[in-house]
Amino acid sequence: MFSLVRSGPKMLLFKSSDVNTLKTKLIEDFEALECDFSEAFEQATEYYTILFIADEMKTTLSNESIKVSLIVHEESDKLLCRLFKAPCNQLITELRTAPRILLMRGVGDLSKVVGQLQTDFGGVLGIFSELMESSNDASTLVCLTDKPLNRNMSTTDLHPQILRLNNRYADVYKTLRMQALKYLNIGIENRDWNEIEIRIFDRYSAYELHYERLLELFEGLELGIVLGESWSKDYPRLFMSVEVYRVRFFTFHEPAYIKRLLLGMEYLSDGSRMVDYDVYVNHKKIGWTDALLKDDARSRNLAGLKVREELLSRLTQKDISDLQDLETAIITTRT
Repeated sequence: MFSLVRSGPKMLLFKSSDVNTLKTKLIEDFEALECDFSEAFEQATEYYTILFIADEMKTTLSNESIKVSLIVHEESDKLLCRLFKAPCNQLITELRTAPRILLMRGVGDLSKVVGQLQTDFGGVLGIFSELMESSNDASTLVCLTDKPLNRNMSTTDLHPQILRLNNRYADVYKTLRMQALKYLNIGIENRDWNEIEIRIFDRYSAYELHYERLLELFEGLELGIVLGESWSKDYPRLFMSVEVYRVRFFTFHEPAYIKRLLLGMEYLSDGSRMVDYDVYVNHKKIGWTDALLKDDARSRNLAGLKVREELLSRLTQKDISDLQDLETAIITTRT
C-alpha cells in the first residue's frame, strides 16, 4: 500500500571526442530526450537512464566537462546491451556509472531522520546539486522526501540535506529496506501508529466501486496498509440497522486527517454526495467537523468539495483518470 525506499534513475557518463554526433545518434536511435539534469531527474523514475556526455572523463561528475544531458526510457542494463550492438558505440571512448541515488520516504521531522541516518551510516551531508557534482561512481546519495515514492520526483521534493555515502550501493539499499520503518518512526517521534475502521455506506449498494476508489486514494497518496475487510451492520438510528462494508486500516497519519481526506471522497465534482465514509477509532466515531482545518468551509458539502480539489491536485493524472472512471461507473448505479 505504500513504499518506503526505492532507487532513483541510474546514470551513465560517456566520454566522446564528438559530443554532438553522439548526441544526435542517441536521440535518433534510442529516442533519447535532451534536457538539463533537473528536468531529467523530474521526468525519470527508477526505470529510466540519465546519460551525461563529456569531452573529458573526470573522477567526479564535473559540470565543466559535461556537455550534454539526455534521458532514455529504458533501464541501464538493457540500454547498454542495445548500445553494444549500435554503430554509435564507436563514438564512445570511455564510460562509467555516475553516483547512485536512493529515495527514502519520511514523515514528520525529516531533519531528525537525516541526522539519524548520518549517525548510523556516516557520510557527508550537503545540498543535492553540490553533492552530485563532487561525487564519483562509488558514491551513493540518500535523499529523503515526504512525498509518495510511487511517482516522479523533483529535486524540490527532496529534503535540503542529502547524505552522501561511499558504502556499496547494494549494501545501503538492503539495509534501508530492512530498517525503513525504524527511520519512518523516528520522524513521527516513535508515536504509535493508528488502527482505524472505515465504514462504507451506499444506499445504492455500489460497495465494490467505492472500495476501489478508497484503494486508489490509499495507494495514490501512500497513506498506510489495509489490514482487513468485512461486512457488518451499523445503526444510524434507534432500532434501524443498515449494511456497511468495514475496512481496517493501519496508518501513521492522525485519524482526523484520514477523515478529512475521506470527506473529500464523498462528493462528486458537481457537489452531489454519493457515499458515506465513516471513520472510527476504538469504536469512537470521528465527526466531520472534528476533521476540518481552520480555513475549511463550515458547511459539509463546501468543505467536501474543497478537500476534493486538494486531493486531485496531489494525485497523478493516471490516478485521477482511474477515479473518474470509477465515479462514472458509480453514477450508472443511480439510474
